[in-house]
Amino acid sequence: MKRYLLPCVLAAVVLACSPTLVSAHEYDRDDSEHPLRLVGYALHPIGIAAEYLILRPIHWVVSQRNLDIIFGHEVNEDPDYNYFEWE
Repeated sequence: MKRYLLPCVLAAVVLACSPTLVSAHEYDRDDSEHPLRLVGYALHPIGIAAEYLILRPIHWVVSQRNLDIIFGHEVNEDPDYNYFEWE
């Protein structure tokens, strides 16, 4: 049994280290019709609208001077930062 151990280990190492042929799946944008992706396409504009109409105004309110202390908001020191700008 021991005399078969070394050849088996060597064969396993050779097989594990040998390169294999690999081919990538070709992605077709017209063929991406997964049901969850279609749901995502429908919900994305709703999420963007909710961010602009609800979340960004709330962030603006809680970041106002004297209110930031109450809500625990930390001030962003970047002078070019705009709450209502899409990044």
